[in-house]
Amino acid sequence: MNDFSVAILGDGVFARWGKDCDELNAELSRLYTHSTFEMLNYGLEGTRVGFALHRISNDYEGQKSLSFLNPNIVVVDCCAYSQFWDGPEGLSEYRDTLRRVWDELQKTTGAKLLFHLPAPAPRDRFLETVPLFLNTSKSTRGRFADGVKMFIDEARAIAQDEDWPFADSAAEVEKLVKNGQNTRRFFDQNDGMYPSKHGFHAAARAIVRELDGNRFIEEKITK
Repeated sequence: MNDFSVAILGDGVFARWGKDCDELNAELSRLYTHSTFEMLNYGLEGTRVGFALHRISNDYEGQKSLSFLNPNIVVVDCCAYSQFWDGPEGLSEYRDTLRRVWDELQKTTGAKLLFHLPAPAPRDRFLETVPLFLNTSKSTRGRFADGVKMFIDEARAIAQDEDWPFADSAAEVEKLVKNGQNTRRFFDQNDGMYPSKHGFHAAARAIVRELDGNRFIEEKITK
């Protein structure tokens, strides 16, 4: 058997996946039947890109730094759901800090890197039941949802400009919706923001497709 360690770094989108990232592990194991995967979840709710950068080379709350563990693969989420507060004025800083994240991982680990774009949540239920936003108008919450999408679109442009390999969960969900599935089924019904189980299945497919397409996992079969 081949053993691979796969770390995911990001904000609440990845944090909600749980310690073992079940859907991602299952999709990897389905495709690579002669390998085992150790999942390292470095998702943390509220993580902005700058804090993701910090946690590459610094321990945090008992979790060893990514550079210390040096996994085989790191999937880097764009953290748009924690960055949208900055508005258009923050896009330039966002670009620069994402580049620093990528550079730091390349300098301090031997990992193969994959960028990740989450699916933007529907405007109509965004943050609907989150206590902090109770009695906040739908139009205001809709503007916040627009802000998330703006940062996801910016992240896609950065990845394309820098020629980073990336998994596009946004495109994956969009394709499924065009085929007749309801957008809402891909998002948590409590907050209308983070992925549901269906959303994580879609993200897992998008991520593993790109890992396979870029030959990031070289499975050796011994006879």
